[in-house]
Amino acid sequence: MKLNKKTILNLITEHKKEDICKANELVANDKYYRPTYHIAPPNGLLNDPNGLVYIDGEHYINYQWSPVQPYHGMKHWRLVKTKDFINYDDLGVSIIPTEECEKTGAFSGSAFKEKDGVKIYYTGNIEENGEMIEEVQIKADFIDEQIVNKRVVVKHDKNLFTPHVRDPKIFEYKNNKYMIIGAQCKDDMLGGLVFYKTDDMEKYTFDRILKPSLNETYGYMWECPNLDYLEGKILFMQSSEGWFNEKNPYELNSSRNVVYTKLDNLDFENNKLNEKSILKTMDFGHDFYAPQTYWVDEKLLMIGWLGAVDVQYPTDQYSWHSMLTIPRELSWAKENLVQKPYSEFKKNVLTNTIKKLTNQFNVNKAIHLEFDLKDNINIKILNNENEFIEIIFTDNEIILDRTNQTSKVDWDFESPRKAIRKLKNQKIEIFIDSSSIEVFADNYETIFTSRFFVKDFNRIKFDKEHEITLSEVKEMKLK
Repeated sequence: MKLNKKTILNLITEHKKEDICKANELVANDKYYRPTYHIAPPNGLLNDPNGLVYIDGEHYINYQWSPVQPYHGMKHWRLVKTKDFINYDDLGVSIIPTEECEKTGAFSGSAFKEKDGVKIYYTGNIEENGEMIEEVQIKADFIDEQIVNKRVVVKHDKNLFTPHVRDPKIFEYKNNKYMIIGAQCKDDMLGGLVFYKTDDMEKYTFDRILKPSLNETYGYMWECPNLDYLEGKILFMQSSEGWFNEKNPYELNSSRNVVYTKLDNLDFENNKLNEKSILKTMDFGHDFYAPQTYWVDEKLLMIGWLGAVDVQYPTDQYSWHSMLTIPRELSWAKENLVQKPYSEFKKNVLTNTIKKLTNQFNVNKAIHLEFDLKDNINIKILNNENEFIEIIFTDNEIILDRTNQTSKVDWDFESPRKAIRKLKNQKIEIFIDSSSIEVFADNYETIFTSRFFVKDFNRIKFDKEHEITLSEVKEMKLK
């Protein structure tokens, strides 16, 4: 049966048709914060991007989805596709957790192109009496835009891991293929990068666990691990649970943090990552987690979850939670990761571009700014009630402050976010979309991704005149 909008009401487990219709009505009532060009759920909670793959000119983007209610419930996958990031097809529910091996949720995973087609790898979650007891790794086929033929290829090893072992991805290293998985190891209750080796892409045997080379733990759980070859080096990134620093305003100041490093190679001899320096914060904003990469021609793209764990947003009252980031193109600037808005995305979605010398201008809810910066500046996005968020560039810092917005965010990590300013002379890009902001600073080496909630914001104000390139962003069309 085709999984699309016409059949979705009959396919979502544990929800009645009237509940879904009520949730959709609440979503439609959100006149303030619903995005116009970011991928967001039709209702319920969206979190990790999954199974990203580029096939015949089309981007296939799955995401984890808990239907109807704006909190973490039974995890499904939902799938959209697009050629141009303007026109999208909503292909509906792509994974429904109906099998015993995923009976309490289809957790995160990835896509991999094999000789006989695209395959999907993901984690099946199994709980008993509300307590997680194991996670298994599942492989499936992606045929005719559907995920079919699910089978368990890696069972849970209770001797090595706690129930937390998830988010598989295929990685080729020195002529061998491996499934890598993030895990909490049972011997030390800390995170590790697990390798399962395969010769035929169907049978996987435990190979090793890589641990930090330096005197750091990087958290008690490593979620959503990525290893990718990028410009002759290896990019390692993971979403870390339990590694934060409340005393440092610049690094690791959320309950969960995405961190990365640049590797020459992996130290298989000593089962170490072989990192030369402590992993770095990938994004300094309030709301960024679980990014995943995929290849488009010769470019490595990344999409992340524009949201956070253990957060209640003002949009919860409208029965929807979170969105995905815009696609970003990755490269290196020495040891720092560069994240640029994907060039094809920009080319397609930006319109009505003008340049002006000004300190204040009216805007709609979907706007893009670009400007060169040589000194200090203060930028406010505000409404007629003088409620605002603020971006501040000082001599030494970049600050994103949302403490003066209309509606507050309910969680424990709400302080203004800061990063050390790397460059005096730099290019800045800012994407704004109703209730999200993505700031690209320090020539794309310092990124802030956050939700914000300024009701009916209508203008942007600089503290001094500045030459700005201003563009509208086309609204996405979803069918």
